[in-house]
Amino acid sequence: MDNQVLALTQAEMNKRLVGNFIELTWNQGFFHLVKSLAARDFTYHASMVDMPMNLAGMETLIGIVRAAMDDFCVSVEEIVCEGNRVVTQSTFSGTLVKPLMGFQPVDKMVVLHAATFWEVRRNTVVSGNSVLDTGDLFKQVQRIIAPAKLQAIAF
Repeated sequence: MDNQVLALTQAEMNKRLVGNFIELTWNQGFFHLVKSLAARDFTYHASMVDMPMNLAGMETLIGIVRAAMDDFCVSVEEIVCEGNRVVTQSTFSGTLVKPLMGFQPVDKMVVLHAATFWEVRRNTVVSGNSVLDTGDLFKQVQRIIAPAKLQAIAF
């Protein structure tokens, strides 16, 4: 019974660690604080980016995203954990005010759904691999831009 309690406690600790990591990086941009939560050999991969990155690369990516979107926020809908694997289901949202990864600015909020697979080792985040629903994002941007184009043609 004690092993079950210990495993549950470790799972809750891993979920809290990943939740804090997301909050400090994506939502607050406090990379100086998150360094103690990440392993030295930390790697991150996002499906919209061609190659894996270390923590410094992730910091650059997040800085670019945060600068391109007003009112940017990551909401974590669900966190599940088994052993040293944590999975988050999240929604990235904000108003795109600067071009970002091929998407042009729009005057309405857009959302990007993601599932991220995290690995935790010795109370540090070792890696993250985000699968992003870019197809849905593309449809949102098209729905926002298309009526504006039609309206411009009508005048």
